[in-house]
Amino acid sequence: MQKSFTEMISDAPRTPGVYLLKNEAGDVIYAGKSVNLHNRLLQHAASLKAGWQDRNHRWIYHAASVEWIETASELYALLLEDQLIKQYWPLANTRQKDFLEYAWLAFSREAIPRMLVIDARERDLYEDVFGPFRNSFYAQDMADLVQMRFRLRTCAVVSAGGCVQMEIRQCTGPCRHPAAAARYRRAMDRAAASLRSFDPFFVRYIQNVMQAQVQKQAFEQAAHYHGMLQRYQGFIKRQKFLRWFRQQGVLIREKGRWPNTFLFLQGRLIARNGAAAADAAYPLSEWQIIDRANVIYQWLRNRRSDGEMAIMDRRFFSEDTDENDLVLHEAGDG
Repeated sequence: MQKSFTEMISDAPRTPGVYLLKNEAGDVIYAGKSVNLHNRLLQHAASLKAGWQDRNHRWIYHAASVEWIETASELYALLLEDQLIKQYWPLANTRQKDFLEYAWLAFSREAIPRMLVIDARERDLYEDVFGPFRNSFYAQDMADLVQMRFRLRTCAVVSAGGCVQMEIRQCTGPCRHPAAAARYRRAMDRAAASLRSFDPFFVRYIQNVMQAQVQKQAFEQAAHYHGMLQRYQGFIKRQKFLRWFRQQGVLIREKGRWPNTFLFLQGRLIARNGAAAADAAYPLSEWQIIDRANVIYQWLRNRRSDGEMAIMDRRFFSEDTDENDLVLHEAGDG
């Protein structure tokens, strides 16, 4: 098998692209990408030679053929890999398969709302949601932090006259009387504003909590809140980019060894290097846009990537827009 696989990949190019490994029945069992296809496939060959049997490598023994698509672009290889994984659903790919991993925060539709963690199946049931988060655990951590800061109710059933959570100052007690409920709704509005856009007062609150834990020598708790501060800042930036990507035009310029220019309009790739792209004529689902935005955002934030972007107001978008007239932002900015 080792010799056969090595022969199959002997002509693989040393350029960026996507590769598909298929079994004897012709089914795609793995889709991958690399900036150097030849070297990446040699790594698979090395795992065969070493006889690795763990679950991350055992599927290579079922590869009967290899196909690759050169992309002349690192970013396009990432986008194409994501598309092919969802198209073929390869057995050996464990990530990028399902949208149900995403989680959001939303307020319940009760008279006195609570903050909820919802998944993709519930996304359309709420008008105002915050996210997406990578998974429900990340979302719950943020929900706990927001509830602590704004003292939102966490009880499953409202008790007239207050409860233990109010007594220990974990909740403002909106169930006591109408004036308390009105104050609670104002706190909800502030919490929602902190999740929509960057809130320096929320950041200061997290820093104060972190310092308080340091003074108590509770260093593990201090480290937790330091991580939450970084998560909050990253969440706001990622959510802002997703909003741009979903609603406006985004120009991405890939520099370095493989220069490319990509033009996206409301999530659709409408042009690459001045030529019309394949998905310019049809709309994408909400989930496809989210996945695509996450792939691009991570690539822009990667220190090894060499790219920049510009935001175009869709109201002024024209197919004749000169890409060189746009102001670009280096990858990693904001």
